[in-house]
Amino acid sequence: MGLIRSVLYIGLYFVWGISIKKRVMQAQVQRYLTAIVGMMIFWFIVRTMKYFFVADIDAKRQLWYLYYFPMLFIPLLSFFVALSLGKTEKYRLPRRALLLCIPTVCLLLFVLTNDFHEWIFRFPEGQPRSDANGMYSIGFLFVAGWEIICAVAALVLLLAKSRFSSKRKYLPAIILTCSVVYAAVYANGTRWMQVIGGDLTAVQCLFVATLLETCITCGLIPTNTGYGALFSAATMRVQIADEKYNVCYASANAPELPAELMRLAEVGDVDTGDGFLLRSSRIPGGHVLWMEDISAINELLEELESNRAEIAESNNLERENYNTKLRINALREKNRLYDLLQEQTARGIDLLDDIFGQYEDSAEPKERRKLLAKAAVVGAYIKRRGNLMFIGEKSDVTDTAELGLCLNESFANIELFGAECALSVPVRVRIRTEDAISTYDFFEEIIEAAMDDLRSVWLKAHTVEERVVFCIEVETSADLSGNAKVYSGGKTEEDVWRFTFAVGKEGAKE
Repeated sequence: MGLIRSVLYIGLYFVWGISIKKRVMQAQVQRYLTAIVGMMIFWFIVRTMKYFFVADIDAKRQLWYLYYFPMLFIPLLSFFVALSLGKTEKYRLPRRALLLCIPTVCLLLFVLTNDFHEWIFRFPEGQPRSDANGMYSIGFLFVAGWEIICAVAALVLLLAKSRFSSKRKYLPAIILTCSVVYAAVYANGTRWMQVIGGDLTAVQCLFVATLLETCITCGLIPTNTGYGALFSAATMRVQIADEKYNVCYASANAPELPAELMRLAEVGDVDTGDGFLLRSSRIPGGHVLWMEDISAINELLEELESNRAEIAESNNLERENYNTKLRINALREKNRLYDLLQEQTARGIDLLDDIFGQYEDSAEPKERRKLLAKAAVVGAYIKRRGNLMFIGEKSDVTDTAELGLCLNESFANIELFGAECALSVPVRVRIRTEDAISTYDFFEEIIEAAMDDLRSVWLKAHTVEERVVFCIEVETSADLSGNAKVYSGGKTEEDVWRFTFAVGKEGAKE
């Protein structure tokens, strides 16, 4: 019967150890608690061997000494548990804490070698050296004292680290006190205690298991339990499902979710359409799913979208207004340029009107061809003069090549009179646009004055240092002395007029 009871005790503590391994989260605390359970099972195995399998009195005495292996290390391991609580998963006890193993091991060695010195137990001479005849020596006080110190220190540290104010957390202190009182009464050899609690191993292991389980129940040792109460008190929508998406725990306000929706949440966030966002994360054995309230974010997004639409509409209106103003300004600028062109070419336009009037009145073909040639020359001037004016609106300087193009077109029409023409103007020479216009205007004035009897026109330009010198020679019977007042020049021989003037290059001083 006693052997069966021992086997039941061992099986019970083995199952309890598995339970602790599953419930306790912190790895180091889990290892120390598992070691305590191992010590208790070892204690029962030694006890069972002593009472049921060993008959030699010396062997029984050695097994009795082995009782103190778990008796010394269980309190020390409990103290290590208390030191490890509240730390991170990767926390390891500092080496100075492990120095506490030194006195524990030394005391254990003194117990195991008691036959040589009898500092822990002594035996009367002439009687069998067994636990029944053993008496406590002075060294036993150190062993018992060290056990009590470690146990009390562990409990005090547990209470100090507790975050709970409940009076239940003091229950372990009561259990520890009962254990110490029991051990003291048992060691004193009291008869009634030997009768009702004579199995020291069973009683002390029961005290240790009760003490640790009470610490777990009171929250002094955190465990991976209590999900039901936690989820019932949770205010957020959260639930835990297994691998097949069967819901194991769910908060009170968590809605029922189809398995298809849960699977979608594993891939990415899912908008449930009612102002919540479903999210999922894998955990060992299943998934945790929770719903975040995004209604405020949705309202903000709607407001931002509304503001964006209003701003876009306002921007479109502003853009249209800007484009309208741009078109109006462009038309105004065109009108200004046209007015300016008309103002600057008014003399040529009036001359064209006069020429066309003469053309209408004339019936002589030769005269009419001559009038058309005059109109071509004046028309080319008006066209090219407008081009130079537009260039002047954009830039204060131009290339002599542009002036050469104007003169070249005018010369092409002058040839319609049958006059001989020659033109030479350098290119890639920068002059002021107003100088180019003045030169072209002066040239046109000479041609218009000589058109009735124009025989030849010769124009040559060349650069001299920082200036461009123009020389115009015209053969005509017309009187061009009025033009000589503008630029230096005059009649050089019979019906030949020569005019010379210069303009500065870009950047040249006046």
